[in-house]
Amino acid sequence: MATILSAAIWSTDNPKKFYNSRITNLRGQLEIDWPNLNGQSLNDKFWEDEWNKHGTCSLNKFQQFQYFSLAIDIKNKLDILRLLENAGIRPNATVTYNYIDIVDAIKAKIGPFEPQLHCVMPHNNVLLLEVRVCLDDKGATYISCGNRYNSCQGNRIYIPE
Repeated sequence: MATILSAAIWSTDNPKKFYNSRITNLRGQLEIDWPNLNGQSLNDKFWEDEWNKHGTCSLNKFQQFQYFSLAIDIKNKLDILRLLENAGIRPNATVTYNYIDIVDAIKAKIGPFEPQLHCVMPHNNVLLLEVRVCLDDKGATYISCGNRYNSCQGNRIYIPE
């Protein structure tokens, strides 16, 4: 009986737990496409937080490797910097942009769905830190994120270089 229990413990793991070893083959691409903006040395913790907060919600469809692969795919297909550039919105330390112009540039690609813009406000400047788009639990169709976490709304926004 002890042998069976022991075998069960060795053969199963917790699918909700983040295992860095499962994304080893994606590590280089994640460092390029989805780095922690607070410093590369914190990437593992950042990816673990992303898995715990978002990835585990899709466990019925994606394992950890698939989740991170899909995130890279979506980021590269969406190419937010190019979307913004096509709308005349470019990173610049001295030029600000209207919130709605940034949102409209993104909606031109994802349809009528609301993205979330996350800003920080050092020295009374509104700096765009993150653009979030939301997808259904299959990762296939854009959906509205809602305004719950839009910290940029109604402001003129700097996009850091």
